[in-house]
Amino acid sequence: MLYACSSSKRMERSAPTAAGPKADAEFRAAWVATVANIDWPGKRGLSTEEQQREAIALLDFLQANHFNAVIFQVRPQADALYQSSLEPWSYYLTGVQGKAPDPYYDPLAFWTEAAHDRGLELHVWLNPYRAHHVVGGEVTDSSIVKRRPELVMKLKEGYWWFDPSKKGTQDHASAVVMDIVKRYDIDGVHFDDYFYPYPSYNNNEDFPDDDSWKEYTSHGGKLSRGDWRRASVNQLIERLYKEIKQTKPHVKFGLSPFGMYRPGYPPSISGFDQYAELYADAKLWLNKGWIDYFSPQLYWPISRISASFPVLLGWWKDENTMGRHLWPGISVGRDTTAANTMEIMNEVMVSRGILPKSSGVVHWNISSLTKNPNMVKALVAGPYKQQALVPASPWLDNRAPQIPVVKTVQEGDALRVSWTHPEEQDVFHWVVYAQYGKSWTYHILNRRDRSTTLPLYDGRNRLTHLAVTAVDRTGNESHVQELKNDIQPSLTIVPRAGWKAEPARPYKPQVPVRITIHHEGTRFDSTGDAPKHIHNVQVWGMGKDRNWSDIPYHFLIAPDGTIYEGRDVMTTGETATEYDPTGHLLITCLGNLEEQEVPKQQLDALVRLIAHVSRKYNIPYETIASHKDYSSKTDCPGKNLYRYLQNGYIKSRVKDLLN
Repeated sequence: MLYACSSSKRMERSAPTAAGPKADAEFRAAWVATVANIDWPGKRGLSTEEQQREAIALLDFLQANHFNAVIFQVRPQADALYQSSLEPWSYYLTGVQGKAPDPYYDPLAFWTEAAHDRGLELHVWLNPYRAHHVVGGEVTDSSIVKRRPELVMKLKEGYWWFDPSKKGTQDHASAVVMDIVKRYDIDGVHFDDYFYPYPSYNNNEDFPDDDSWKEYTSHGGKLSRGDWRRASVNQLIERLYKEIKQTKPHVKFGLSPFGMYRPGYPPSISGFDQYAELYADAKLWLNKGWIDYFSPQLYWPISRISASFPVLLGWWKDENTMGRHLWPGISVGRDTTAANTMEIMNEVMVSRGILPKSSGVVHWNISSLTKNPNMVKALVAGPYKQQALVPASPWLDNRAPQIPVVKTVQEGDALRVSWTHPEEQDVFHWVVYAQYGKSWTYHILNRRDRSTTLPLYDGRNRLTHLAVTAVDRTGNESHVQELKNDIQPSLTIVPRAGWKAEPARPYKPQVPVRITIHHEGTRFDSTGDAPKHIHNVQVWGMGKDRNWSDIPYHFLIAPDGTIYEGRDVMTTGETATEYDPTGHLLITCLGNLEEQEVPKQQLDALVRLIAHVSRKYNIPYETIASHKDYSSKTDCPGKNLYRYLQNGYIKSRVKDLLN
C-alpha cells in the first residue's frame, strides 16, 4: 500500500483485523409504483425533462434518508418503462400505449444509472401475469392482448390476465425478464403478490381457464385443479431463478407475496388464503430457496392478534430453511399521526430483533414516505441514523474484494484520503472508517468516489486510525486494514503584519513558565474584521489612558478559529490587575464569553495553540489556568469559556495532543 503525506509523520499500516470496525448492514428499500401513476411519473404525458426531474428527486430523497435500494416498477401491465421489442411502451409514461418518450430516453437506463450514482441498488419490479389494468387506458394494437390473444383472458372487472398454465405465458414472461437482465445493469428482479388474480377481479367467480384445464386432463393430468394451478406458478418461479443465475449470478430474485401463507399458519392467524385463492405456494418458494430475498407483505400492526406483524414474521423465519434474506414489506397506513409513525418505528426494530443476521424492510410505498415528513424525520433520527450496506448474499458470491490502495495527504487541519483498486469494476461501495478517541465512525461512499476528507479532530478527539474497504455487488466487504494516524493538525498563525501592528515600545523581558487564558471582553463574531479589531485594541492599550508597551496578549484567537500573533512571547504582558503577569504566556479569545458561547472553531484552535506553545516553550500543560484564577477582580475569561477549564476538557485535549 502507498501513502503520501505533507508532513514527516504519516499514516502507518497496522495488521488486518477481523474484529475491527464494521458498517451496519440492513436492507432499506421502497417500492416506486408506476401503475396508475401512483408514485412516478406524477402524471401521464410529462416531458422527458419533467420525468427525469421527478425521478432524481425521489432518488435523492432515498439517498438523503439513508435508504440503499429502490424497487422500481417497469412492467405494470405487460408493457415497458424501457425500450423493449417484446412489449409496448407504457401508457403511464406518455398517455398512449406504444408511444415512446419524446425527446427519447430510456427510463430504466436512466433510473439505474442515477440510482447507482447515489449508492442505491435498483431492482426491477414486474407483474408476471397482469396483461392490462382497468385504469391502463385503451388496449392498442401494440398490446400483448391483441398480439397474443391466445395467452390472455378478460376478467369480469375489466382486467386482462395471462393464463399462468400456458407454456406460451411462461415463455413470454421468461423472455421479458431475461431481456431486462441481459441488457440492463440491474441489481434485482422483483415480483409482488399478483399471481392468479384476486377473486374480486372476476366478480368472485372462478378463474376462466376451462380450456387449459380440459387440455391438461385430456392428456392424463392427475393433479387437482388447485395443485395444477400452483404447479404452473411454481414452474415459472423456479425457471426464472435458474435462468437469472445462469446469466448474471449477482442479480437477486425477490418475491413479495401476500403476507399470510394460509389461515392457521401459525394458529392465531386468520384472513385471506393466498394458497387457495391466488394459487401461490409462497412457503414452497422459500423452502426451496428459489429466491434470494423474500418480502411478504406484512401490512398489519404488531398488536392485531389475527394478523400480527411479529407473529407472522416469526413464522416466515422458521420456514426460511435455506437461509435466504427475509425482508418484510411494511405499511400500516398513510396517515401522518404519531401513532402510525411509532408503529413503523417499532416494526423496523422488531424485524431487527427477529432477524439480526440479515435485517431489513421494504416500505410500501415511496409516497407514504415523501408525504409523511414526520415519519421520515423519525426514521433518520432513529433506526436509519447511520448509513447501512445491503446485507451480503454469500450463496451468490462469497469472495471478498481486494483491499483498496490508500493514500493520505494532510491539508491543514484535515486529512485527504484517496484510494485506487485493482478491480474497480467489481466495487459498488467504499466504506471509510475513522477512529476518534475510542469510537469508530464510518461513511459509505459510492462507486465513482475515490477520495474524501476527514477532520483531524471531531471537536473533542483526534483522528487516530482509519481504514478504507471495498464492497462488491453482492455485499462482500474487503478485509479491514487499519492505518494509524501520526499526523498532528498544522497550526497557522497570522503574523503581526497581518493585522498591521504598530511597533512595540521598550518592554520588560520574561521567560514564560505558565499559560493563562483570557477573553478580550468585547462582543465579537466571525462577521467582524478581526485584524482591524486587534489593531484597535493595540492602539487603545498603547494610548494615553494605558500607555502600555504593546498589545497585552501574546496570541489572539478569532471566533472563526484564526490565530493571530500578538506581542513577543519573551515580553511581559499587561493585564491591568493586581497580579504580576511576568512569566505568563497570555492567550485571549476575541469576544465576550461571559455572554457569548464559545464557537467550536475557536475552542479547537485554543487547544491546538496551547499544545503548540507548551511544546515550543517547554511549558507544562498542567499550568494552564485563566485570568480569574490569578485575580479576584475579574470574571475573565467568561463563564462560557471557563467551564472548559473547570471540567478539565482543555487540559485533557492538550494532554492527548502532546502524547
